[in-house]
This record gives sequence, structure tokens and C-alpha cells, in this order.
Amino acid sequence: MVSKVSPIELIFEDGARMTADPVANPEASIVVGRSSESGIRLLGDSISRQHASLRSDASGCWFVRDLGSRGGTTLNWIRLDESEAPRVRTGDRLRFGDTEVVVNLPEGDGQEREKEKNLSIEANQETSQDDFRTRGSLLLRLNASGTMEREIGWKDFYDRYVPLIKGFARRAGAGEEAAEDVAHEVIANFFRASHRFQYDASAGRFRGYLKAATLNAMRARWRKRKGLVNVEDEAGLPVEDSNELDVAWDQEWTRSVIDRAIVAVRINGKQSEQSWEAFDLYGRRGVPIDETSKRLGMTAEAIRQAKSRISRQIRGEIERIRSEEG
Repeated sequence: MVSKVSPIELIFEDGARMTADPVANPEASIVVGRSSESGIRLLGDSISRQHASLRSDASGCWFVRDLGSRGGTTLNWIRLDESEAPRVRTGDRLRFGDTEVVVNLPEGDGQEREKEKNLSIEANQETSQDDFRTRGSLLLRLNASGTMEREIGWKDFYDRYVPLIKGFARRAGAGEEAAEDVAHEVIANFFRASHRFQYDASAGRFRGYLKAATLNAMRARWRKRKGLVNVEDEAGLPVEDSNELDVAWDQEWTRSVIDRAIVAVRINGKQSEQSWEAFDLYGRRGVPIDETSKRLGMTAEAIRQAKSRISRQIRGEIERIRSEEG
């Protein structure tokens, strides 16, 4: 019996959506390209006739591969080589040539694999692996009895989530000053409740928990400043959650996770500075490999290997963060 493949939806910058739902063969690929025969047809000078492919396996996981396109394919702003076929999830950013889309998997990201569920998650004697997955190690440190541990936890909390909260508030229509106030209000609320704080995993993953806390802070602020700041009228922010807000939060969360993953890998990794330069030029900024080779004095193969090693480490760190926090 052939399994039904879960659909994949691509959300464009203008809000347009394109859905592919191959129901026949779970291993079949959907071609993305300019050709009229493409499963997902994109137009533009930077799009090749057969640009990339999207494939789902029987467990509902989706993967992307570049097909030797002229304009290139990136996943979360990292270039893909033809030898790579990484997994994609809801909220991921795909770019085909000059066209950027956000991935949405309406039926979920697919079955987790053991190596993905356990990526870099370490359990101590007092905390099970399930605790780490549902609450996240950062939250476990917020109530630490030791003063120094608690201060480190709060510094990490602030550094990790203030940029995310501010970015989401701005996307929801708040100005820079208002976004700053919302972020500080969310952090202050967590701090005031820290002595009695318990994260209820039944309410959802931490990503959703933080989103709800942010929305509550935004609405409370607007109620207090009614007549002075009315974002609902000025920017169309609905009182209740909407698909648009969900998409905005997912996009900001993904951006935050990617930024954190890159920083963590660079700090904790063992790659040389030259390898990081190769990754940055070729893997992120899209500098052609010949030019990168001339700049760094590296062979094309060495550049590809450096970019591939660092990319794998970053994707592993992204999976670790997602396992802990949602």
C-alpha cells in the first residue's frame, strides 16, 4: 500500500501561496523551475527550467535538492550544492534564484528520526531527555537555586529572545520604540514570575508559549495607551490570532534560530578562520566559487568541503534548538 504524501506549501513575499500535493508515490520528486512541465512553476530570469526538486518520503519528511541551477538554491540563506538534499521544515526559508519563499507543511513536519530527536541533547541525573525536549534546558536554569546559574540563565534568555520579540512586534505594526518596550515587558514578566515559574508542556512547545506571552504584552500595552498607540487601526493587527501573525512569528523564530545556530557553531566549532571565510563567501553571500578560490587561495573542492562541513554543523545545531524549544 502506498502512503499518501503530505502537501508542501510555499508562501511568497507578497503573501501568495502555492501548494503541491503529490498523492501517488511518496518517493516522487516535484520539480521547481521555469518549465511549463514543472510541478511548481516559477518565472524569472534567475530561474532555470529545472531549478530544484522537492521530495517527500513515506514518513512525511520533505527534502530539497538543487538541480545544477544557474541562479542557485539556498536553504535558510545557505547555498546548496547538488550533492546535498537537506530536510526542510515549516518556517524554513528557500530561495530559488531571486525568488524567496517560506515553507509551510500544513500536516506537520513529518516523523522525527532518532538522530534528529537526540541531536546534542544531554540529560543529567535529575532531568530526563523528554524534559529537555518539552521545556528546554534554558527554562530549567531559570529557577536554578544558585545565584550565578540564575544570572547566566537570564542573560542567555535576554540575548536569545529579545531580538526575536522585537522583530515580531515590528512585523505586527509596532514602531521601534514600541517594539523595544514590548520586549522588555515580556522579559520583565518572566523575571517577576521566575520564583514560581513552571512551564506547562501541555500548553504547547516553548515557541508557542513565548509567542502567547509576546502577544499578551503587546495587547496590554495597547490597552494602556489607547488613543496614543492603536496598532489595530494603524497597521491592521487583529485582536485575535490569525494566519498572518502565525506566519510572521514562524519567520522571526526561524531567523532567530538560524542566527543563534551560526553563532554557536562558530564559537564552539573547530573550523579554521579560512574555512569560515569560504563558508561566508561561497555558502552565504553567493560569491562564485572561482572568485572565492582566488580571494582565499583555496581549491574549489576545499571550498565546497569547508562549506559542507560547516553547513552540516549549523543544521545540526538548528535541530538541537528545535528539539529543545519547538
